Amino acid sequence: MVHHMNMIQNEHKTDGIIRQSSPRSTHFILHILMPIFTLACGIAITFYLLNSRPIATPTKVLQAATLVEVEHVRFTPQQTLLSAMGEIISAREVEIKARVGGEITSISDDFVPGGYFPAGQKMLAIDRSDYQLVARQLQTEVTRAKSDLAMEMGNQRIAAREFKFLGEAVSEEEKSLILRTPQLEKLRATLDYSQARLEQALLNVQRTDINAPFNGVIEARMVDVGAKINESTVLAQFVGTDIFWLRLTIPIEQLDWLEVPGKNTTTGSRVNISSQGNRASGPTRSGEIVGLIASLEKQGRMAQLLVAIDDPLSRKEENRDKPRLLLGSYVQAEVEGILIESGIRVARTNIHDGNTVWLMDDDGMLDIRKVNIAFRGRDYVIVESGLNNGERLVTSALSAPAEGIPLRLQGDAGNAQQPQSIGDSETEEDSRRGKRAS
Repeated sequence: MVHHMNMIQNEHKTDGIIRQSSPRSTHFILHILMPIFTLACGIAITFYLLNSRPIATPTKVLQAATLVEVEHVRFTPQQTLLSAMGEIISAREVEIKARVGGEITSISDDFVPGGYFPAGQKMLAIDRSDYQLVARQLQTEVTRAKSDLAMEMGNQRIAAREFKFLGEAVSEEEKSLILRTPQLEKLRATLDYSQARLEQALLNVQRTDINAPFNGVIEARMVDVGAKINESTVLAQFVGTDIFWLRLTIPIEQLDWLEVPGKNTTTGSRVNISSQGNRASGPTRSGEIVGLIASLEKQGRMAQLLVAIDDPLSRKEENRDKPRLLLGSYVQAEVEGILIESGIRVARTNIHDGNTVWLMDDDGMLDIRKVNIAFRGRDYVIVESGLNNGERLVTSALSAPAEGIPLRLQGDAGNAQQPQSIGDSETEEDSRRGKRAS
C-alpha cells in the first residue's frame, strides 16, 4: 500500500493527465546515443584539422653573394727562391805561431780578441838580441871565406903561369892538381855555406817580428809580454775577414733547383742573406754558392752548401750601411734557383688541400679547381698548368666554400643577390590563415 502511494507521488500531472517516465528510454539515450554523437563529433573535428593543416612547399629564396677579393692570373717567367737557415763560419782560420823562440818584448794594442790586422802588419815582437849576435858572427865568417877565396884565386893564377912556363905534358888530373882546382872549389863551397848561414841568421832576426798573414781579426789571444815561447807555442787564433762562409742546410730534393759549381755549372746560385736581428725590410747581404759539402747534416740529414760572402764585417766603404755577419750567427737566406720559363706565382694561403685553388667564373660563381704545381717555396708556389690567363683567383677566406656558390666584388651591386633552390625552407601557413579568415 505504501509502495503504491510513492508511485502515485512521482507522477507528472499535465492537463490533468497523469504520465509515468519509461526507464528503458532513459537508458537508450545515455548509453547508446551519447557515445555515438561524441564519436561523430571527434571524427568531424579530425577531418577538419587534417584538411586545414599548413602545407610546406619548395620555393626559391634569395641567397646573399659573398664579398671576395680576386687577382687576375697570368703566365710569366718565374724565378724560384728557396728559403733556408744557415750558420756563419770562417773561410780562413789559422793558429799564429812563431818561427823562432824567445821572449816576447812587445805586442800591438790591437792584439786583443776582435782586433783587426791587415796583411803584413806587425802583431808582436820577440827579443832579437841573440839572433842579431849570431848574424854578426856569421857575417865575420862570410868575410873570412871571401878573403880565403880571393887569396886562393891569386895562387891559382901564379900556378897557371908556372905551368905554362914549364910546358910539360901532363894528364888532366895532374893538371887539376897543379892549377889548385880542388882548393879553389873547397873555398867556394865554404863561402856558399857561410853565406847561407848568414842569410838564415838574418831571416831569424826578421822572424822575431810576428806579422799578420792575411787580413783578419784576433779571435783568441794566448800570450802576453814577457812570455817565453818556442816554435810550437800558439800565440793567437786568427780569422780571415775578406771572406766568410755561410753553411746552408736544405732538403736533398731541392738541390736540383740550384746551380752548384762542379755539379751543374761553373757559377753558383746567388744567395740573399739577412741576419735574424734585422728588420725584414732592412738591408741584406749577398753571396754565391761555392760548393756542396760531401756529408749530410747530422740532425736533420739535410744537404749542406757553402756560400761565400765578401767583406762580411762590412769594413769596406761600399758595405758600411750593410749588416755585419758575425761568426757563429744563424741567418735567414733566400737562394735564387733555376728560372721557370712560364708559370704563375700563387701565395700558399691561396692553395687549399695541397693543390686546389678557388676561382670566380664569368657568372660570378665559385669554381674549385685542382692545379699542377711545379715548385713549392716557403710562402708561395709556382703553378705550371691548370689555370688560364685572365682568370680570377679568389684571395679571400671563405668559411664554407662550395662549388657554385655566388660571389661578388666590391662595388658590384648587380650581383649582390642571386636565386638558388635550396629545398624545403618556409611554410605558407600565414597566407592560408589569411585566406581562411577572409
